[in-house]
Amino acid sequence: MPDSAQSRPDEAPCLHCGSRVPEGAASREFCCAGCEAVHGLLVSQGLTRYYDLATGGTAPAAEPARGRGLAWLEPLVARAESAPGALCSLELDVQGIHCAACVWLMNELFRRQPGGAGLTVDPALGKARMQWRRGAFDVSGYLRAVEAFGYLFGPSRKRPAPASLDLPIRLGICVALSMNVMLFSVSFYVGLAPEDGDVFGLFTWLSLGLSTLVVAVGGWPFFRSAWQGLRRGVPHLDLPIALGILMVFGTSLVQARSGRGDLAYFDTLNTFVTLMLVGRWLQQRVLERNRRFLLEDDGAEGLFVRRQTGARLDTVRVSQVAQGDLLVIAPGDLVPVEAELLDGHARVSTDWMTGEPDEREVLAGEVLPAGAFNAGREAVRALARQSFQDSPLVALLRRPPEGGAGRGAGHTRFWESVSRRWVVTVLAVSALGLVLWWPSGPDKALEVAVALLVVTCPCAIGIATPLAYELVQARLRREGFFIRATDLLDRLPRVRRVLFDKTGTLTLGRMELVDRAGLESLGGEAREVAFNLAARSNHPVSRCLAEALSRQGARFDADARVTEHPGHGMEWVRGGVCWRLGRADWRMRVEATTPTEAVSTPERAAADGLRGTVLFRDGAPVAAFPVREALRPDARREVLALQAEGHEVWLISGDAPARVQALASSLDVPAGRALGGLRPEEKAFAVSRLGAADTLYLGDGVNDSLAFERALCAGTPAIDRPVMPGKSDFFLVGEGLSSLREALRLSRHLHQVVRRLLHLAIGYNTVAVAVCLAGWMTPLRAAVAMPAISLATVLFTVWSLSEPRAPHGDSTPVGRPTEVPA
Repeated sequence: MPDSAQSRPDEAPCLHCGSRVPEGAASREFCCAGCEAVHGLLVSQGLTRYYDLATGGTAPAAEPARGRGLAWLEPLVARAESAPGALCSLELDVQGIHCAACVWLMNELFRRQPGGAGLTVDPALGKARMQWRRGAFDVSGYLRAVEAFGYLFGPSRKRPAPASLDLPIRLGICVALSMNVMLFSVSFYVGLAPEDGDVFGLFTWLSLGLSTLVVAVGGWPFFRSAWQGLRRGVPHLDLPIALGILMVFGTSLVQARSGRGDLAYFDTLNTFVTLMLVGRWLQQRVLERNRRFLLEDDGAEGLFVRRQTGARLDTVRVSQVAQGDLLVIAPGDLVPVEAELLDGHARVSTDWMTGEPDEREVLAGEVLPAGAFNAGREAVRALARQSFQDSPLVALLRRPPEGGAGRGAGHTRFWESVSRRWVVTVLAVSALGLVLWWPSGPDKALEVAVALLVVTCPCAIGIATPLAYELVQARLRREGFFIRATDLLDRLPRVRRVLFDKTGTLTLGRMELVDRAGLESLGGEAREVAFNLAARSNHPVSRCLAEALSRQGARFDADARVTEHPGHGMEWVRGGVCWRLGRADWRMRVEATTPTEAVSTPERAAADGLRGTVLFRDGAPVAAFPVREALRPDARREVLALQAEGHEVWLISGDAPARVQALASSLDVPAGRALGGLRPEEKAFAVSRLGAADTLYLGDGVNDSLAFERALCAGTPAIDRPVMPGKSDFFLVGEGLSSLREALRLSRHLHQVVRRLLHLAIGYNTVAVAVCLAGWMTPLRAAVAMPAISLATVLFTVWSLSEPRAPHGDSTPVGRPTEVPA
């Protein structure tokens, strides 16, 4: 079976993040365009100290968002500026913080901005608090400077989960108390007896008092969870843990009150509670870190638009938009409802709704579709034709129930069965020991029963299993696969069908040149002109061409006077020569005295047969630049590997059926499994029809929202867009898809490891029960046996899930290419 975790011998790490460069990537030095863009900025701005602080690699960088609107920022800055005092203060959430290097970079960019008074970044929670002198600091300019490095800012919504603050405190208290109890217990094991009088009594009551605190502080999370499970009629996994804690503590209390503290299990009890808390903390640590990596999703309440009332311009939530409102849509802002364009023309992008990267022109009097973004360079005015409650966005932005309908049911049933059987078996065995030893006296019978409760502790469930999940989650995080749902790793082994949206998922949502012949045929002047024409357009084709020309050394001319002809292309009259870059069938200007434009037959004939975007000089074609959607570098390899491993791969897209079929053919996906032209509700129906109980869906647009709610698992690579990351069970970072297959593989392996841990626990408990029933178990032996088996299960878990040793290859340090000075 192919193993994406294994590196090829000729692979070198990404110069920015240290990840493996996918086979077929556009650059052999970078794993994705985001890393290449961020690395270039760090080098050009003299910020390469970032790599000294990154200490061995970071997560792949998200591609910097283009033209992202900041309408949400305006009311926050206005409120901060209106507060009394010489300094203004604002707290924001940040997406993408992962190490000390990120904190240093944000502080360094803040230091370079005039007017700033102070910046505090909390990397654990993903927050930044800035202070500046009133009227002297450009907040939006600073945010855009930081977002150019792949980060995103948003309103302050992140709050630490109660458990994230509660568990470390409880764990610290229990560790401190348990160490003292162990010291007292050692004295009992080396000979301190009731005959020693006051010292024995003092140590006994100190052990009892400290153990009471440990049970109260450390046991509470398990007691609460077990009780909540019982109220719902679900025997939670915490039930056997809670019962074990209470019964061992109760028996030890009886022994202490009778003057036999040496027969109590205080040290074992304290160790057990502390180890269970460690397991609980491990379960939550990586998941919370992944969730804080992203901005918090607030659905429609987190989206804003500018509304004009007379001479006043207000920034309001999209949910407040009513029919007849006059909206001002700034570059990068969302059109929340269908609206009539009042200005001359606008360029809009509907990729968030359709998933397709195409932009189109809308003329005055035409309708701007709900869900479009202003892709132009100027703000436009539009008249709302409906209230937001009637907008098609409402259904797509609604927040699903936690975990999604029906998700994780199989996982729950499995652990319910394990928990129920464990509880029944432990109680039955303890009762059996009590009955068998009752003829020898109540004290001996109680000692055997308690010993059975102690040694049958669910260490494999409470410690080793959480550790196994933490190891897998951390490993996937390094691969660029970030888990958000608690039970995702339990659902992934059930996946039999993998459904891909097309654009932005299997493709990168941007264009690439089909061939470089036209590019390489350009002379020096033509290359400079083509670059300056392309660089002044936001169209996806222009951005592709501008990046390619920039790599060839083309320079930007700030004095160029370029005119955009909507729907056709860009024009620049330079030195009396008319240069045009645009559609191959663009009407050419006839050299005549007439002010009107007409079709020049020879020039039209010259343009015939040209594909893609064409550069013209005085009407004559100079070069053609055919383009296509850029496929993810390892898309074909990963799709073929998924099918070879027994997964059905489907393409579910809103794009034209012909394009979807063409892509399916290039990826060797059967034509019958490529569905195009689907609306959001049709995508959701397709998921249900194919079998939602074993389906993984990967999409990037809000048109995938309804399908997300139906699938067993859902994820997105589009973390720079609102709403969808908050609905996802996982998200991907970087341009490769190998981490998805790695997650499926590791989830199956994890499932096997957990099963083995349970079998190991059953084997240990069988031996321990036999020892207890024979009357050979003592507090000292229990104190040794329980930590020993815990350590054994932990070592077994680490060994089972250890990463394969990477082959000796290129050891180029992250961020240190030989041509870049330190």
